[in-house]
Amino acid sequence: MTRPSRLLALVTVVATAAALLVGVSSVTAGPAAAAGDARQFNPGNIISDDTFFNSASMNVDSIQAFLNAQVVTCRGTNGQPCLKDYVQSTTSRAGDAYCSAIDGRANESAASIIQRVGSVCGINPQVLLVMLQKEQGLVQSTSPTATAYKIAMGYGCPDTAPCDTAYYGFFNQVWNAAHQFQRYTKTSSSWSYQPRRTNNIYYHPNAACGTKSVYIENQATANLYLYTPYTPNAAALGAGYGTGDSCSAYGNRNFYLYFTDWFGNPSNWLQSASFEGGSVAGWNWSNGPINRLAVSDPRAKDGNWFLAANTSAAGRAVTQDVARPTRVGEQATVTVQLRSEGATPFTGKVVVWGLGGASEHAEQSFAVGPEWTPVTVRLPVEDSDHSTIRLDVYMTSTDTTLWMDGTSMTFGAAPVKHNRLSHPSFEGSFANWVPGYGFVNQQIYDQPSLAKDGSWFAASNTPVAGRSFAQYTDVTHVSGDRWTLSMWLRSASGAPFSGRLALWSFGSSDRVAVVPYTVSGQWTQVSVTVDVGDTNVRSLKSELYMDTTGDTVWLDDASLTRNVLPNGSFEGPSASGWTRSADAVNFAVYGRAQGTPGHGDAFAATNTSVAGTSLWSAASLTPTVGDDYTAQVLVRSGSGQPFSGRLALWALGGTSEVAVVPFTSTSEWTSVSVPLTVARDGHTSLRLEIYEDTPGATLHLDGAQLR
Repeated sequence: MTRPSRLLALVTVVATAAALLVGVSSVTAGPAAAAGDARQFNPGNIISDDTFFNSASMNVDSIQAFLNAQVVTCRGTNGQPCLKDYVQSTTSRAGDAYCSAIDGRANESAASIIQRVGSVCGINPQVLLVMLQKEQGLVQSTSPTATAYKIAMGYGCPDTAPCDTAYYGFFNQVWNAAHQFQRYTKTSSSWSYQPRRTNNIYYHPNAACGTKSVYIENQATANLYLYTPYTPNAAALGAGYGTGDSCSAYGNRNFYLYFTDWFGNPSNWLQSASFEGGSVAGWNWSNGPINRLAVSDPRAKDGNWFLAANTSAAGRAVTQDVARPTRVGEQATVTVQLRSEGATPFTGKVVVWGLGGASEHAEQSFAVGPEWTPVTVRLPVEDSDHSTIRLDVYMTSTDTTLWMDGTSMTFGAAPVKHNRLSHPSFEGSFANWVPGYGFVNQQIYDQPSLAKDGSWFAASNTPVAGRSFAQYTDVTHVSGDRWTLSMWLRSASGAPFSGRLALWSFGSSDRVAVVPYTVSGQWTQVSVTVDVGDTNVRSLKSELYMDTTGDTVWLDDASLTRNVLPNGSFEGPSASGWTRSADAVNFAVYGRAQGTPGHGDAFAATNTSVAGTSLWSAASLTPTVGDDYTAQVLVRSGSGQPFSGRLALWALGGTSEVAVVPFTSTSEWTSVSVPLTVARDGHTSLRLEIYEDTPGATLHLDGAQLR
């Protein structure tokens, strides 16, 4: 069983790590390996608070090295030095509520000014560097002007008036901008753009260009909008660093692009995410010492640097803890770019932990070769709130070196769980399952050879017939919802075991659906569906009644799922949400006056003149890898002759997946179903599709579900 790594402090700095690492060398910096994509710009989270206020991200030497790399040859045709060579005498500033005191120095370099101001004001020097570039182009200019230094950060320069001369001067600009960012932060409620609320933000100084409604997720993003109060429109985002249209503004777009190109994703909660400048700040080493080195090499995946690591003992890890209060319903998403140093594959596992509260984790094993490979792990927070999210990159291989780059950790809302039951397969826990009606015996067993799903299963028996155990699930009601409870059951002795499976809905009007079961020595799936109708449902109760005494029933792989198909029973009658694949397909809906529905008060009829054409309905959603979905529909022949066809369940968007089952209907309503386990990321919808393979015959449909 995976356990959190034992955290060890980083005791070896980059300069000495080279002596420990086998087979890795440091080379001179090359060009950035990849450019930022403006289409990935998130207007509500331009930069994370952790990144924005990380004043220790760079020291003076690393800032100077960064500036040197940006301008190799300075032309200086405007009589001013380039930023890498700029010096000025600075003045002392007293401390206040926003910045600590800073002393004046003679002939202070730009790198020193940026680092010291960042330190006393608690602002990331990387933020200041990006601001200098996006405001006046100073970082990359080979011939800066005196004016560019006077208004280096654009501070005191409103769009509608001349710049205020009181704020002229490079040091003056950098200090005042950093000071203002902290003023925005510490008096947040006083400003027009505030975090954790929806704000209407202009596209352009010309108000006629309109506004965009933006939910600002954090203080750092609010600070950028207060400083540059415009959000890029679609034309600006589509142009990269280029020109959009007459309503485009570029300040915050360019901030995102420069930061991404130079330092990695600005909305990333991880420190030293791409190890730029040789920084390993925030990274530690777990379960024992490892060899590690930050390497400057044009083969880097993101920027110019990456981390190389190897170990003599399998199971040791590269680790970073992110101290962020994370609540149930959120999801942490981590992506790490990995590759082996050479042709020998490197194996390991990326694990994301929720720590503080009830520990939970998600993991993904990897085996990478000599090409950069992204490994993504998503941790939906389900069991409790957490104070810390930990990333562990465990190393299994001991005969080669792992390269790591382009790491990111972001937070968002967790997708709604497809299966709403807690511990549905009883993996290591019976949590949230409670006695439903009277005392019952219950236990879980770790026996993979006997389990239906995973390694564990549950067992229960009762001394009194009719007792039960159950689980309650809070739900958000949608009118017309249908919920299905499924459970795999098996008799422990092999003799018949009988009972009932029930699904209750509780609200303004309680409802229950019950099906009897009798199972023997083979795993058998039992399902029950409840239509909650228009009642104000607050919760559901999944309940297994046991009517056999003196024997034990085994349980596994339970699920509670909602039908996501918008109009599966054609009530109204209505054909809304259904689409024909071709004009050859005829389609109509009827009520009880035209025939007996299979479910509810309406049904559909379809026929085709061309075999293989189809009728389909889809649901927009983002399924998670590992989710099990089932497409189900009631069919019968409407013309007195057998009707043959195929029922398909598609996962669309990204690389499509499909499962198909053939059917032949008779004059009686018959249920047809096809399951699909989602194996790939990137899907945006699911589609239930009925292919018609009997031209000239009519098929009746009803009770379609996608659950």
